[in-house]
Amino acid sequence: MMFSGRFAFFVRLEGLLCTRSHLLSFHQNISKHALKRLKETIFPPRPKKPEAPFLMYVRQVKPRFAEESPDMKYSEVLQRASSEWSKLDVAKKENFINEYNKSYKIYMEKLREYKNSLTEEQKQLWEQKKKEYEQTNTKKKYEILGKPKKPLNGYLSYLSSKRKDKDPDMHIKDWVKSMTVNWNTLPDKEKEPYLTEATQLNAQYQKDLEKWEMEMIRCGNSDIFEFIS
Repeated sequence: MMFSGRFAFFVRLEGLLCTRSHLLSFHQNISKHALKRLKETIFPPRPKKPEAPFLMYVRQVKPRFAEESPDMKYSEVLQRASSEWSKLDVAKKENFINEYNKSYKIYMEKLREYKNSLTEEQKQLWEQKKKEYEQTNTKKKYEILGKPKKPLNGYLSYLSSKRKDKDPDMHIKDWVKSMTVNWNTLPDKEKEPYLTEATQLNAQYQKDLEKWEMEMIRCGNSDIFEFIS
């Protein structure tokens, strides 16, 4: 019975972790589109890179395939086109390659003009917005994956405990400055409860964090550690 209970808990845990992984994957897909839209609001449309020779060939033969097999999936179109491309006459391949090279040369010229048209203000705004977005996005990833939250230190616990007594008419910066002075002059005996609690909470946090990291590795999310400083 004990083994059965542990197994059931493990299954529930694995299910929760995998659900979180799916949520993370969904969030990342949305994030990529959101970041792309953000970039489009700052910069003018970027020149499009020309199709590779093979994709140009696919576009040419696709109508013929569709006429012969109306229900053919795109993956099957690519597979058949790849087979035909490998057997295609060298001279015909050269036509596609030459067309691509001409288009690519035009593309590079347009890209150069595009980059030269961007202002420093646009570039700086993009870097700023991208950094802000990535910070928010990373925080959201941690929330989805259930990363333990780091507890407050003794000083911040003291601030938190005094928040309810704050004068509503007092500016937050002035209040924090006043509380910092109070904390620095507070006798060690009065500081001790805040520091002791902070130490205990931090010890538990380190245990929870280690457990969470092992769960991330077990569920295939070890790449999340790239964002942990």
